[in-house]
Amino acid sequence: MWITIILFVLVLVFIRLYLKTHSLKKIRRHFLDIPAFDRGLIDCYVRVSGKIKSENAFSSPISQVACAFYLVKVLALWQTKRKKPAKGMEEQKKVIFQTISPVTQLEVSEGTYYKDTDIIQVDMSEFVKKAKTFLMNETIESRNCPDICQKFSNNKYQSYKILETWCSHNDRIVIYGKLVQTLEGFLKIKPTKLAAYPSFICLEPFEDLPLKKLDKQISKNNIWLIVYLMAIVMTIVAAGIYCLNTPTCFYFINM
Repeated sequence: MWITIILFVLVLVFIRLYLKTHSLKKIRRHFLDIPAFDRGLIDCYVRVSGKIKSENAFSSPISQVACAFYLVKVLALWQTKRKKPAKGMEEQKKVIFQTISPVTQLEVSEGTYYKDTDIIQVDMSEFVKKAKTFLMNETIESRNCPDICQKFSNNKYQSYKILETWCSHNDRIVIYGKLVQTLEGFLKIKPTKLAAYPSFICLEPFEDLPLKKLDKQISKNNIWLIVYLMAIVMTIVAAGIYCLNTPTCFYFINM
């Protein structure tokens, strides 16, 4: 009986992992086959590459870097006892403050030279909430609550982690997302909200990061698929040996 249960669990886990890996491979194909920006691809999944047109109208609150866009997030960290029967402590964290700059426009050009340029609007807050971002960033850890969120400090918080992201005028940037056209006729790139067609925004040198992370996950899953397959085979062999050495089971096989 116990061999049957183990075999069922192993097969179930194998199938779930196989389907997940198949989905990741599908996403990888979309990464590689995504078309470059074209005005004729409205409502399509596209790759937009260009320079940030917006001027550096802001200064990042923590690093004081001149930028066209910034995002600051402050996390409070503290320790609590694990729930019984577990022992020891575990870390808790909570976002106590977040601030973001207004919409950033992206200037996109086809080819190397800017003979024909299109202005594509990007609502950075949409990408921050619904997609991945790979921009300039800095992480600072401190035992003191930052000045920008002093009113949210609490005696139970033991430390704070400040995450700051920004990009600046003329930075070369790449966006994967859905190209749309507004009622006013403006072009805009939005997150797809579809797992099979992942959206992200990054500085050009970081463009390979999502694909590398995906390849790493697929490779890891493939290793586990082999492990589970071997475990299934060994369990079936063990079940066969057990069955042959059990008189009742041997009787039914030879009926």
